[in-house]
Amino acid sequence: MSLKSLVRLWNYLNIYYLKPFDAVNDTITSDLLLKFKWKNNYLELGSGDGMFSFIMHGNSFPLWFDRYLNINLSGKNIFKSKLRYFPKFKNKYSIQPNCSIDSKYHHIVSVNKIGFSKSSKLSNYENLKYKKKSEDLIFIYTPHGLKDYAKSLKNTLPILKKNGKIILLLNLKNVLNYFICYKLSRNNSVFKKLDNGRYYETQKFSKSFTQWIDLFKKNNLKLKNFYTGLSPLTWMIYDIQTRPILKILIRFFNFLPIYIRTLLKLIWMIAVYPLLLITYLFGSSISQNKKTKNCYVAFELKRK
Repeated sequence: MSLKSLVRLWNYLNIYYLKPFDAVNDTITSDLLLKFKWKNNYLELGSGDGMFSFIMHGNSFPLWFDRYLNINLSGKNIFKSKLRYFPKFKNKYSIQPNCSIDSKYHHIVSVNKIGFSKSSKLSNYENLKYKKKSEDLIFIYTPHGLKDYAKSLKNTLPILKKNGKIILLLNLKNVLNYFICYKLSRNNSVFKKLDNGRYYETQKFSKSFTQWIDLFKKNNLKLKNFYTGLSPLTWMIYDIQTRPILKILIRFFNFLPIYIRTLLKLIWMIAVYPLLLITYLFGSSISQNKKTKNCYVAFELKRK
């Protein structure tokens, strides 16, 4: 484990502190992705709110800021809000996206407020319109709202330059066995709300290692490198964690004045960080084993 991973774990915890094992998940994910060589001005598909890549490439948010400040507890998607509270950055970045693309408007608003990406675009992934042969590197993260991965991938390839490469983060089929909330939801409606459709969304885009390779071959893509990571136990801990009481925790912390909120948040982070560190050390499980039981796989691909 590197010092940079320790720092990223803390920085991810800063934005996910009320669901702290999200920080473990994202640190392991970033470890996988950073095994590859990155180029500046890459194209990012499925950027989400932009916070993952911002921290992955060595940046951080101030302690007072996190995902739970901009929240709408009355909405079906609690993270879909007016996004009023954001820090301002004037940094120069050695690696950053040239453009971040996502299908959700509130994600694009967040990406623009952070300012890490040079530009942004609201679009679905199956019918993406973008300049052909314009990008040396395309990073496909977690495109929520995606309906057809094969169609999206085929639609994305014309954007890639002749000697360009694609980095993808994907689910291995094993992950479907470790959705605790989904399994409990069969007999309990409370856990159905906690799962919130995550199992079915993941199910649509989870394949075995061989199945992913077959999809790439059909699109004339060559495997350059890959890494798998995140153990089943780590996923199961991540799937439950504080979900049953998350809204209660959000209401409590957001009721407090910002200075008291930040102080209590810091105390909370210091208390849970050792537990997250232990989970990370035992749950990272990064390897190049094709038959692993890990949950994620990161691929580096080139055209044939």
